[in-house]
Amino acid sequence: MKGFLLSAVALLSVAGSVNAQTQTWRNRPPERRWDVGINYGTSTISRPLGPEKNYSGSRTEFVQDMSIKVIYGINENWNVNFDLGWRKWEAFGTWSNPYTFGSSLKNTGITIGIGSPALTESVQLNYTLTKYDKYKGYVKSYFYAGALAGLVTTVSDGSTGYSHYNSLPDSNYRYISSYNYGAGIGYSLGLQLGYTYYFAPRFGVNVELGARYVNMTTMTTNDVADNHGTTKYQMVFLPETIGLRYRIK
Repeated sequence: MKGFLLSAVALLSVAGSVNAQTQTWRNRPPERRWDVGINYGTSTISRPLGPEKNYSGSRTEFVQDMSIKVIYGINENWNVNFDLGWRKWEAFGTWSNPYTFGSSLKNTGITIGIGSPALTESVQLNYTLTKYDKYKGYVKSYFYAGALAGLVTTVSDGSTGYSHYNSLPDSNYRYISSYNYGAGIGYSLGLQLGYTYYFAPRFGVNVELGARYVNMTTMTTNDVADNHGTTKYQMVFLPETIGLRYRIK
């Protein structure tokens, strides 16, 4: 009986604490549930997956990654974000040149322009672990993890660049040194993990890691796109950013 009473007291204590936090959240002014922010950092991409036949290699580089966010706190454990992102996608590979004059030409490098820029418009749903300041006047910090879905659009002209081989056995031979996909549209799915800390009632800092899968379809702008099968592709990109947050009054 004594154990039962102790358990009941503990349960009521926990329930009272949870209810107090819930009431604190509900009593917050509605404007304290809205944040706006900007994130900046880097991202890298996987080589686009598709039926490419004429080049090989998967080298990519870290590029700038920027996004603008609008965040709404549904309650103390859930928030929803709208994220508008910008970055430049490029890949680098090796172009296989043909035989000429009975000799094999050396392979040459090629730059593959995928999106310049690549724009993402995503909605994120996050579960948050919230910590209030000691006076419970505002949320002091929170960890979050969640999922996203959205659209991806890429700006690219489908052009092809050529360079001269400038070496024996055929110094006049022209090879493809750059290739741009056509402009594209598709969708993205992903996950994110982050932490936001408010150093003042209205101002905070954020760090976020993400992983996003992209499925794209591009416009056919030239015969090269058809021949290389680059009108449909899939890839993964990994943004790593830090940011600022401002609570809207």
